[in-house]
Amino acid sequence: MLREYIPPIPPLSTFLKMPPTLANTLYYGVGFFGLGIISLASLGMKNVLGDICRRLWDRKNDHVKGLKQTIAHRDAEILHLRNSLSSAEARSVGFERQLADARKQVTQVNQQKTELETRKRAVSVQKENVEYELGLRQEELSASREDVQRVQETLRQTQTLLDIRTSELRVSEAFLSRSDRFAGADVTKMIETLNFEIHQTASLMADEFSPQLKLSGGPGAMVPSVNEQGVGVHEAAVVHTEDILGEGVAKMLQTFNHREDGILLQIAFQASMCAFTEWIMDSWCYHQRESEVEAVLQEIYELLRETEEQSVSARWRILTRKYVRQLFPPVEQPSLTYHIFAACANILITAGLHESEQQLMDTLAARFSKQIADLVDRAIHLNNVIGDDVTSCEFVPIYCTPDVIFDPGTMEAPYSTGITGQESDKIMCTTDLGLLRAEKVQGEERTWHNSILLKPKIIMAADFTASPTSTDSSPGWKTRWSDGQTPEV
Repeated sequence: MLREYIPPIPPLSTFLKMPPTLANTLYYGVGFFGLGIISLASLGMKNVLGDICRRLWDRKNDHVKGLKQTIAHRDAEILHLRNSLSSAEARSVGFERQLADARKQVTQVNQQKTELETRKRAVSVQKENVEYELGLRQEELSASREDVQRVQETLRQTQTLLDIRTSELRVSEAFLSRSDRFAGADVTKMIETLNFEIHQTASLMADEFSPQLKLSGGPGAMVPSVNEQGVGVHEAAVVHTEDILGEGVAKMLQTFNHREDGILLQIAFQASMCAFTEWIMDSWCYHQRESEVEAVLQEIYELLRETEEQSVSARWRILTRKYVRQLFPPVEQPSLTYHIFAACANILITAGLHESEQQLMDTLAARFSKQIADLVDRAIHLNNVIGDDVTSCEFVPIYCTPDVIFDPGTMEAPYSTGITGQESDKIMCTTDLGLLRAEKVQGEERTWHNSILLKPKIIMAADFTASPTSTDSSPGWKTRWSDGQTPEV
């Protein structure tokens, strides 16, 4: 701590603020005056002044000592301050160096900052570009995923369809891989052989029974008899014959002179055999001709074959025939020959033979059972051939029903000339079966390529001419070739 500073007493001149000349004058004047006084008073004042001087001196010495101490203290402080200043200067130099280094570092940091900001801007631009590209890629990825899902769904559907088609192919392989067992020429030959056998059998029957018949004056001249249903035997026979051969043939049979010419009887037998053998060849299960089962199956098949491909409809036909046979009991051959014998018996009754239907059927069976059985066997074989052994096309037996208009493109009338196909040119009956080959046009519905392999032979009403008899209402009939040689029908 510094001692309290006591300022020194200023000299007297300090208090005398006068000009030097006047002061000197006054000083010397006073001095001389004072010397006198002092001389007088010196003795008394000596002690007083001595004490005052000693006190002033002591006081001055104390003040000087205080000043010296203060100066020493100040010097120490100055030294201390100088040391502190040197240290501060040294520290300042260090700080300056550090500041310079810091400035360099700041400069470097600023440069790095600038570079980093530049890189940051570049990275930001690159980031935006990457984000934009990423967005595009995500959109593409989403679209690709949707495409993949669609492709996968299509693949699943394709695989399912492939499995279905593979299963169908396995089932149908046995049918699709094999070719037709019979060609059109083979089937045509079989039909021609059947026609020949029908002609031979009908000719034998006509030769057997025509001598027993005689020209009748009409249905009223027949001996009246009734069957189990109370219907006249002759009337029932006429209805049965009309159902098969038509009304025109039934009327001719009743008025024709069969003893002179058995050709009409032969034609009637041939036509009825053609009708029944054609039904056997087309039948699904050999039920009655008007069977509902037959009608439904045929209707389904007709619809299917018109809309589906040939291989599909053929496979359906083969499989349906296979299982229909398992569902319905097989019809024995005698049941089929019965229909032909019944038709022939009713033809004979219509023609004027006075026997019952059953008697005539027994007679026919005893005499012609082998021939009729052969016809039925041939028809059944043809049924199997065109139903089970042919897939590339359809073979359709042709039987022309009575009273249809003659078509020279699909029919053959070997004994008629000048036929134009007008309304008046109606056929009377069919004596020889024909054969149609029908092949479905691939990829089109209800479009077929048809070709006639064998034209059916038909008899026209114009082939017979009326001849006067005893009754004008029931004229007799004779063929146009009756005066000459009887042709082979």
